[in-house]
Amino acid sequence: MSTTPTPNPPGGPSASGLMAALRAAGATHVVTVPDFVQFALHDKLSAADAGIAQVFACSEDQALTTATGLYVGGATPVVLVQNQGFYKGLNTLRATCIDAGVPIVFLVGQFGREEQNFGHSTRESTRSVVRLLEPLLDAIGLRYWNVGDDADVPRLAEAFAHARSAGTAAVVLIDRHVTWN
Repeated sequence: MSTTPTPNPPGGPSASGLMAALRAAGATHVVTVPDFVQFALHDKLSAADAGIAQVFACSEDQALTTATGLYVGGATPVVLVQNQGFYKGLNTLRATCIDAGVPIVFLVGQFGREEQNFGHSTRESTRSVVRLLEPLLDAIGLRYWNVGDDADVPRLAEAFAHARSAGTAAVVLIDRHVTWN
């Protein structure tokens, strides 16, 4: 095993698998502050035949309020951010999804997760930005699903179903870098 960090370690869910799951769930828009962990998915979303509009936001609060407006207008938006940004947007998430009942699915990249933590719980990460996210979601009462490879991608369907039935946010934690296929 190399001790030199790589920008995109092998493994992780595929961009094409995530795109297929988003299409199957009826996602119409992905509102995002781009996430390094999910760059391959951003690339798929930017393709002319993606079928899902990619909307860029300046902040996570703006991403969520834009997604909320799209939802009110009849769309099915997804918010795609990294863990640091998710923390930043908590008050807006509380107001829109928890208090107002807007069902938004979040794809949250676990930026900063160390390669030696792969195969272990993110709660065991040495980095607080990774380690504290699941306990935070538990504390605020939001369900989440971990996606670390293609076998986990069907969990997106569960997240969409939960968001719709419970009238709240559902969080999909992208635990590894999305692969470029």
